Amino acid sequence: MIKTSAWKSRVTNLCLEVITSALVILWIYTSISKIFDYDNFKTQLGLSPFLEGMNGFIAVALPAGELLLALALIIRKTRKLGLYLSFGLMFLFTGYIWIMLHFAYDLPCSCGGVLAEMSWDEHLWFNAGMTLLAAIAIFMIEHKQHAASSSAAQMRMA
Repeated sequence: MIKTSAWKSRVTNLCLEVITSALVILWIYTSISKIFDYDNFKTQLGLSPFLEGMNGFIAVALPAGELLLALALIIRKTRKLGLYLSFGLMFLFTGYIWIMLHFAYDLPCSCGGVLAEMSWDEHLWFNAGMTLLAAIAIFMIEHKQHAASSSAAQMRMA
């Protein structure tokens, strides 16, 4: 029979792997979609009332950053940083969509692949969900590390 703490640890590890894998897939998929449709991606960015003049830089930096973020999530030593950066970027994307929905007259879509097929409202909810998953993963990894350090401290005191 598995002890409760061992079972919780296994469930936590599984949840972390699933969330991290979902984020890795998201970042790789979106970056590759933007790279393969670079001209359209750059053009759509230029149509955004909030990104005028920055579209050239963003069109290069964003897909590159997304690929680096996926790599950070894959490497165990940088996974925690990757989760924090994923949360931050998803929070920014979600905020950008909310601002666009509430303050922009024209809603150009610079997303690639399947995500471009979503309505702006669907995209807002999708991004909010991915932001929440990143936050949950951060909570889990922080809790896991805190529990491990507390356990090690207790063993040293004994």
